[in-house]
Amino acid sequence: MKLGRNDPCACGSGKKYKQCCLRTQETSLTEDFLWHQIRQAIKGLPEKLLKFSQNHWGSDALLEAWGDFTLWSEEDFSPDTPHMQLFMPWFFFNWHPDYSIPDTGNPRKKTTGEAFFDKHGQQLDPLLKRYIEQCCIAPFSFFDIVSVRPGDGFVLRDIFTGEECYATEHSASVHATAGQIVFGKLVKIGHVAILEASAAFFIPPIKKFTILELRKELCALEDPPSHDLLGKYEHEMLAIYQLIYERLFNPPMPSLRNTDGDAMIFQKLVYDIQSPQAAFTALKQLCIDSTEDELLQEAEFDAAGELLRIEFPWLKKGNAKNKSWDNTILGNIKIKEHQLTVEVNSDKRAQQFQKLIKKLLPEAHYKTSVIESPQAMLAQMQGEGESAQAKQRREEREELNNRPEVQEKIAEFMREHYRKWPTEKLPALGGKAPLQAVKTKDGREMVEALLRDFELRSANSNLPVDQSIFDELRERLGLTGH
Repeated sequence: MKLGRNDPCACGSGKKYKQCCLRTQETSLTEDFLWHQIRQAIKGLPEKLLKFSQNHWGSDALLEAWGDFTLWSEEDFSPDTPHMQLFMPWFFFNWHPDYSIPDTGNPRKKTTGEAFFDKHGQQLDPLLKRYIEQCCIAPFSFFDIVSVRPGDGFVLRDIFTGEECYATEHSASVHATAGQIVFGKLVKIGHVAILEASAAFFIPPIKKFTILELRKELCALEDPPSHDLLGKYEHEMLAIYQLIYERLFNPPMPSLRNTDGDAMIFQKLVYDIQSPQAAFTALKQLCIDSTEDELLQEAEFDAAGELLRIEFPWLKKGNAKNKSWDNTILGNIKIKEHQLTVEVNSDKRAQQFQKLIKKLLPEAHYKTSVIESPQAMLAQMQGEGESAQAKQRREEREELNNRPEVQEKIAEFMREHYRKWPTEKLPALGGKAPLQAVKTKDGREMVEALLRDFELRSANSNLPVDQSIFDELRERLGLTGH
């Protein structure tokens, strides 16, 4: 049945259809029509601008601009660069041939878009003229994704100015999630806003701290910052974008340390021994949490009952980092016929074992050490891919984690972890605890960003955290209005 304009709206608002959803639908149709008009008007514009720039600035201009865009990082330009959909609009509408020259107060050379407009503006379609004008004046910025209509667009909030608007973006909105961050340029024509340029990836909320630091600097000059001021700090925004990109896609290998705080270097010390039994008798005391009979239960013997092989951990009481631990595993000892090996994860522990074995088993003859860094091991595992054994372990772990009783235990652990979180000092908050950080505007926004990051990670994990845990966190931190 078709609703009349004066009928009650089907959404249940109590308003007449013409005052409720009909108005929304008509506005949506109008916006969609204008959006399609804009897309039609700008069709082929990038190719025209590129050809114009080559004739106007010369063939080296693109590479010079690329150097400025990448902050002269020595990254070679390639048409396949992941920065392309951000770089080309920046090159057309933001780059000046004297971009890297300090501002002297003299008029800067025009951008490609401005020079193109001056020469061809009279012959251009009026809608295309408006589009180019807006592209030339709109600044780059970072935007929070407030909400998403997949396949249609999203509501964006400029992190610097606080301005909100709905951006029509059919393709990118399919993969967007509220809480993520977009870096790009928003162009407005009438009641339609379009992302003229945007990074090829969404920035996770946890990377927001550096953006807020720049906002603090800008707000000290103007609060809120004007579009003109944002344009003057474009270089700083590009630097933040490049930093975030490198940390996300080219992160350095982690610097790993064991629970004693020593740099992790995996070593296998190899010794020749005269007797497996004599070696076990001398070294069994290093496994402080098991009796001799308990250790021998896993051993192998020959037909005559003589010890052939055995494996046990080298332990010490307590743990320097985790006070609740009874013991710390210092290494793993293997005795196999006439060879003894011990695997440790630091130089210090290797040296400590060498001193111990000279005292406890002086007849053992040192042969060699096999040393491998954790970075090399990680690189090797990444290169080889998942082994059949690793795949089996992963599947067994997933099967175990899917058990209701295990999920209940994990939920209890996560709830306890997040109950402590508000009082822990965090690097992402400049060394402050969340309960301290929420007392300021920037800190409050960063804590909210961290919570959104937790939620996004949880939603994409095999073991999502119960949403009620995050709801409790928000209530405790006073963020329930977000």
